[in-house]
Amino acid sequence: MSLLSKKIAEYIEESGETTQSLAEKANINRTTLQRVKSGERLPTRAFFKKMTRALRLSAVEEAELETLLEIAQVGEGRYRNRKKIIELIEAISELTEHQIPFSKELQKKKYGQASQQLTDSMKIVSGQKQVLSLIEQSLDGELAGQAEPAVKLAIPYSFQAVYDYLFLQMLGNTKRLDLKDVLTLRREVNETAADPMVGALKHLIALTLLDNVNYLSHCCIIETDKIAAVQEISALFPYFILTSAALITISRDLNQAIRYHDPSFMSLYVDSFQEMIAMTKPFILESNDLFRVFDLDRNFKVEIVVEPLPCFAYYTDRQMLERKLNKEFPCYEVLLEATDRYYNYFRQVSHGMLNIFSLKNLRQFMEDGSLVFPEEIYHRLTPTERLTTLRQVRDDLFHQRRLLFALDDDKLFLNSAVEFIYESDCCLRLILHYKIDGRVVYKTVELREPGIIAAFKDFFCNLPDSDYVLPTEKTLAEMDAMIQEYEFAAVTG
Repeated sequence: MSLLSKKIAEYIEESGETTQSLAEKANINRTTLQRVKSGERLPTRAFFKKMTRALRLSAVEEAELETLLEIAQVGEGRYRNRKKIIELIEAISELTEHQIPFSKELQKKKYGQASQQLTDSMKIVSGQKQVLSLIEQSLDGELAGQAEPAVKLAIPYSFQAVYDYLFLQMLGNTKRLDLKDVLTLRREVNETAADPMVGALKHLIALTLLDNVNYLSHCCIIETDKIAAVQEISALFPYFILTSAALITISRDLNQAIRYHDPSFMSLYVDSFQEMIAMTKPFILESNDLFRVFDLDRNFKVEIVVEPLPCFAYYTDRQMLERKLNKEFPCYEVLLEATDRYYNYFRQVSHGMLNIFSLKNLRQFMEDGSLVFPEEIYHRLTPTERLTTLRQVRDDLFHQRRLLFALDDDKLFLNSAVEFIYESDCCLRLILHYKIDGRVVYKTVELREPGIIAAFKDFFCNLPDSDYVLPTEKTLAEMDAMIQEYEFAAVTG
């Protein structure tokens, strides 16, 4: 029996009902109920709702059964991956919605004992708790003692505690940290377990969203059966952390660490780190260069876009680009040609693309006509242009010309700062765009690790059948109401 069937059997027994009496009470098939109870089959959604109502379960008990049902349907690993992706989206929304004041100052006196220990020529510790304590001590010394702190990390994705500690220390900190890392992603073949790399993304991306952290991240993907072939400075201590004053080497199991202060030894690791950066690809890229962020010069087929607004590329022709792009912008001609070429290619190859958006953000667009680009390069859409675009989106949805779905913003809010672009099993790009002190910041995270890509594809493809997405009828009704509202506003002026 599965956990779901055991729990159902338990609730039936607690209710005092027999299989026969519960089937009659819920108006469901007795044989089907018996098979669900024994774990021979899974209940349909309608069957499940009738059964839980008849059992008079509390909201908490019904939610627990819902979770067990989803795990039984898709597997625990896939279920956990989906939840981690939801946590990532919510974390991005929270960190980009609220600007954090920079007022925290780290006091040197807090690290007096640590500073004394940092003068030791070498320190050896064992045990993960002691290893993390040694790392925190060295990071504290760097952040408190250096006017321009700098940290280099070459650690595995599973050592999330280090990233969490840096995030908490830099949250609201008046100093600016220069952070570089080469993240080791070890791919272990296990189709039933949740992918820990999906969970690690939230910790890494949280750091990129801090304006006082200059973060350059690269990644190195290692298959477990190829570990022996990977070149490492030390087979016993393959991971390391560099600050201005210390080098910490860490064992593969993260249970042992050695801290050094020998300049020549530290120089060896600095050179090794630079070689690792040169040999790996960026994992997180921060840039206000739209050519780099949106990869305008590259041809690729987009299969899934999850973004704040419905994809407007379908309705943006060259005439509209010429009208809306700012001709005073220094690179106007180059940007016009690149964008026109990009949109034309996109329309040709992206038929059947799944597009998921937020009605809340669509309403904001109808209010102000703003898009996700820096305001110095374009003119906002006029009320007439907004209405025209909204009618086009609505008609495409009604006539099923596009795979369009609106998120239920009460259950999963995708704010205007984030969009996901999935490209044909080879790449997933997370593009962030949000304002800090009036300026638009752009960052892109390019993910090419097959396990991470597969987890996100599964999550996105499952959204249309989930409770996180509104029924098409309700989406059309919301759009119709919006059109009517803004048509009336245009007439009454």
